[in-house]
Amino acid sequence: MAQTSVDQGLTEPTQRHPDIRIRQARVEEDDVLSRILCNAFLPVWNHNWFHGISKPLEPVQIGTVNGPTPPMTRRQKTRVRFYRSLVKLTRYLAGDSNVLVADVPASDANSKPGARDIGAIILWSPPGKRIKWYDTLNLVRSGNLALILPWHYGPSGFWRIEMIYEANVFSMFKKTLPDLPPSGFKEPQCGFIQMLATNPKYLGNGYASLVLKHRMDQHFVEFPDRPVILDTTTEQAIRAYTKLGFKILAQMPVDTGTDELGIWLSKSASEEVRRKGRETCIQTVMVKMPPQSQ
Repeated sequence: MAQTSVDQGLTEPTQRHPDIRIRQARVEEDDVLSRILCNAFLPVWNHNWFHGISKPLEPVQIGTVNGPTPPMTRRQKTRVRFYRSLVKLTRYLAGDSNVLVADVPASDANSKPGARDIGAIILWSPPGKRIKWYDTLNLVRSGNLALILPWHYGPSGFWRIEMIYEANVFSMFKKTLPDLPPSGFKEPQCGFIQMLATNPKYLGNGYASLVLKHRMDQHFVEFPDRPVILDTTTEQAIRAYTKLGFKILAQMPVDTGTDELGIWLSKSASEEVRRKGRETCIQTVMVKMPPQSQ
């Protein structure tokens, strides 16, 4: 699933941002990556709807690589576990080279001179590499399958993710990709943005766009005739992706029973709150065609 939060063995500086390096994330960074992803998607409706929460979660402390785990509530631990499982699934199925970060100068006031931080994260699925529900071994190894336990996301959470959200994404791609030039595509033939997020500390710096451009450039070198596809759920992300050359393929509203943040509606919720929820909870799939076909 590509859940996006985009703002306006590789280690190389970008041409326009020499202090920023796009590199492969180290395995020991996975816990920190998971907590960054947790905070990045707190305001995004589908992530709260997946979790089935009745009030918003507070941001978690990010902590440090190989440092002590920051204190978290039970629900925060479950949410972080969800992202950790996706990071691990990407490593197992697509390889470590498809978990990339923007390594940036740290901005904390108490950071030591020369300190570095993670500015953005991308989880990428190359053509032919997809998460399958029947891949039991990797689902267990990653911790993803354990989320079905009732004290985590539970069966209902898995139903919302797989049987509603992912089913909608698959349906939209199945209907639209065969019509793309020159002779159509199937979803597994494309590069897929599994997840893209900016560390909330660095919103507005364009780090997510940089890491995405880097990975797409690699993709089009290796697969010059294959498009890149994604799914997203916010107008902000749609605008950002449009600036990067993506076009909308299809959209589908989702009857979530939540407000615009994906929080369960109370019986006393006003019609205005319900209306905003209906207008916001929309899934979108997008495509960027190969440069040679544009």
